[in-house]
Amino acid sequence: MRSVLFLIAALVLPGCSRPPALPGTAGAPAPAPGTNAASSGTDTGTDAATLQATDVPPLLAAVDDGADPPSVMLNRYVAALLNRDRSASDAAWTIAPGDPRHADDAALRQLQDLRTLRLHSDTPIARDDLQPPRLLEVPVQVRAVTANGTFRFNGWYRVQPSSDGRAWQIQSAQLRPTLD
Repeated sequence: MRSVLFLIAALVLPGCSRPPALPGTAGAPAPAPGTNAASSGTDTGTDAATLQATDVPPLLAAVDDGADPPSVMLNRYVAALLNRDRSASDAAWTIAPGDPRHADDAALRQLQDLRTLRLHSDTPIARDDLQPPRLLEVPVQVRAVTANGTFRFNGWYRVQPSSDGRAWQIQSAQLRPTLD
């Protein structure tokens, strides 16, 4: 009985480890060694030409090519918060919060005696079905050091292209305090 199970496993496992071929790619040459298959920004085991041929748009294509990615824009925003530069921090938003106490990230804006503020962002997630996506959710972890201690927050910032399509702007946010 065990030998039959091993035989079945030996026949099934090689089929599970090989991704199915994409339509129209039969006989397509594999990328040459030393070439960067992830030149489009994703590495799914297929080459960039195949990804472009299937019309998979890049995640950040809704803004100009020279625009900073959302992670850089969010780091600048956090630096403006740290420096208490309200005009710069409000400029990062599509619609700036009128009252910092009612902002989506009011927990950060209201920290007193802020010494350091560090933001770590993960890969954005598309939150609409448009191609290319126009609403991205950027998961973040924030660490704030104040005179009263260290505070940590987890959550996300949702970003969208500015009205002129030249940069990303914050549309909304959700941050929750976490315990160490």
